[in-house]
Amino acid sequence: MRWQVLSVCLTLMIAVRGVLAAPSPEAIEMAKTVPIADMHMHSYMRDGLKAADVLEQMDKNGVLWGGAVGDFREDLAKLLGSRYIPALGQAEFARVFFSRGEQALMDESDPSFQRLFLEAERRFADGTAMGFGELHTDNHTSGPIRMRRYIPTDNPVMRRFFAIANKYEGFVQIHTQLDARFNEDILRLTADFPNTKVILSHCLAGAKPADVRQLFEARSNIFCELSAQGAIHNGLSRLSRLPRVFSEEGVRLGWLELIQQYSTRVMVGSDACCGWFNSYSEIIDEIRTNLFPHLEPELMERLAYKNAVALFNLK
Repeated sequence: MRWQVLSVCLTLMIAVRGVLAAPSPEAIEMAKTVPIADMHMHSYMRDGLKAADVLEQMDKNGVLWGGAVGDFREDLAKLLGSRYIPALGQAEFARVFFSRGEQALMDESDPSFQRLFLEAERRFADGTAMGFGELHTDNHTSGPIRMRRYIPTDNPVMRRFFAIANKYEGFVQIHTQLDARFNEDILRLTADFPNTKVILSHCLAGAKPADVRQLFEARSNIFCELSAQGAIHNGLSRLSRLPRVFSEEGVRLGWLELIQQYSTRVMVGSDACCGWFNSYSEIIDEIRTNLFPHLEPELMERLAYKNAVALFNLK
């Protein structure tokens, strides 16, 4: 009788907290080996892992493609070849911010940005770059204090990024927080540059599924990736409140419904930045254990890699 009561209580808790029941054994097995396109795989020139170490971690964890954020690295491009998703702009964005402050991030005449625009035109044209990212326009309540900023996403510098990406059907990956100004900015930018694919880092920090759904409904060129949405990044235990999207207890139902409804618009990522790469295996395992098994096979493949392959013509 005691175990029956505990079982009923657990079922009620799961229902109230909005997560799924246990996945099937078949789904668990498939989740262990499905290929992954890591759409938030940081790489840095300064103090970054050697290219060979990045490749080793990717191979060890079944990650066939990775990138879309961080410094552009020639050594990674050479070693990974078509497995690399090369992005530009994060290094320059950080350099301008730390040297001149947040207002300078909107100054397209800055020499760093002028050089970046020229490099981007060349690299997009010859296929050695696919997009820009990760560009922080609003993280004013999260992350280290020294990195926080709050600028409009629709500004002259971002418009140049969007224009270049639009010309070559590339992407712009943006880290921002939900508010009315961002909603207005991103809807205006995606309307003005319809060939630019926007990737919302972390599926838009602070947003609920309904907020992301609104953007998906409004524009077909808005996508998102689910990095840093589990317990590892958030320092939460099983006894804590659930992370925003998934945990050991399952996937929040609101997010699952969004993923099911917009099955071609959501991807996954690791966000193993800032010393987190030592936990890369654990981060990928968390996705394979706590997210993938709760998805139907076709949906699991879409999130894991098929959406990224289709969007960015990965080989």
